Amino acid sequence: MRVALVGARGHGARHVRNLLRLGHDGVATFVGVVDVAGVDVPVPSYPDLRELAAELHPEVVVVSSPPSTHRDLVLSAFELGCDVLVEKPAVLSVADFDEITAAAAERGLVCQVGFQTQGKGSYRRLCSLIGSGALGDISGIGAAGRWVRTDAYYERAEWAGRQGEDGTLVNPFAHALQNALLLADVEERSDIGVELELFRCRDSITADDTACVRVTADGVPPVVVATTLCATTSLPPVVLVHGTLGQAVWWYDDDKLTVNDHRMAVAPSVDLLENLIRHRQTGEPLLAPLAAARAFTAVVEECAKADVPLLPARRVGERVVLDGVDEVVVRAAEKIATFEELGCGFGR
Repeated sequence: MRVALVGARGHGARHVRNLLRLGHDGVATFVGVVDVAGVDVPVPSYPDLRELAAELHPEVVVVSSPPSTHRDLVLSAFELGCDVLVEKPAVLSVADFDEITAAAAERGLVCQVGFQTQGKGSYRRLCSLIGSGALGDISGIGAAGRWVRTDAYYERAEWAGRQGEDGTLVNPFAHALQNALLLADVEERSDIGVELELFRCRDSITADDTACVRVTADGVPPVVVATTLCATTSLPPVVLVHGTLGQAVWWYDDDKLTVNDHRMAVAPSVDLLENLIRHRQTGEPLLAPLAAARAFTAVVEECAKADVPLLPARRVGERVVLDGVDEVVVRAAEKIATFEELGCGFGR
C-alpha cells in the first residue's frame, strides 16, 4: 500500500525509518512526506497534504505532527480517501474524538492510534492472563512513570510544556495511562470518573511535569497512574495488575512481563502500521483502533482544564528535582492511591 507521512522530524524520524524498512520488505511503498520545514528524506517532500495526495495518491497517511494539528489532518486524510495512523494523543477533546469517529464510519475508513505498546507480545500475554482468570479477581491497575528530563526537553518544540497539548499523562507517559485503561476494560466507556492531581516544578511551562490520576467506573477495578519528569533517577515505566491470585508487573518499554516474580515468555511485537495494512488486506483486527482511546481522550481533555499549581523544587544543573517524588509515584501504583491519600505533602 502507498503510505505518506505528515511530520518527519522528532518522533516522525522513527516513522521514516520504519517506512523505509517496510519498503525494503515489500510491505508498503513510502511515497512522500509533508513537513513545514526542510527534511532529509529519500522521498518527495511537500508543504501540504492535499498537494502531496494530488500527485502521489497515498492510501494510508501517518500523522506525526504536533497534537493540536491532528484533528484537521486526520479529517483531511479521510476526505482524500485514506486510512490513518495518528500519533498519540490522537485528539485533544472528546468532541474531536466523536467527530473523527463519525467521519471514519461515514467513509468506511479506519484510524489507528500510535500506542505501539499495544502491539507488544507482553501486552497480549497480560491480556490473556487477565481474561483467563489466572490472576484471580483484579482489585486495581496501577502504573508509575519516573523519568529525569532536562531543560532541553522543553525546548524541543513550541508545544512542549504547553497545557492542553503536553503534560505527563498526555504525552511522555501516555502509554502508561492507555495501557492501564485497557487492562481495566474502561477504554471505550464514556461514564468514567476522573480524579486529577497535576503539578509543575518549572515556571516556564503550563502543563504538568508531575501528576496522579485515578479513573473509576462501575463494575471495573480502579486505575491509578502516577508520573513525574522531576525524578532523582529514571526508571522504566511499569504497570502493576493487582489480583487475588497474584500480581503482574509489566515493563512495557522493555516488553518484559512477570507474574508473581516469574518471567513470562512473550510473542514478538507487531508493528502498528503493518497491522493497519494487513487489516485492509486480510481483515486482521486493528491493535490500537481509535475506539479504544475514548477514555484516554476524556482524561486528556480534563488535563487541559485542571489547575496546575507550581511546586517548590530543587534545580540541579539543567534539570529540576522534586524531593520525595521517586518513591511516591511507585507507592501510588502499588497502593492504588492518590498523592493526597499517601500524605506526600504535594497532594490536593
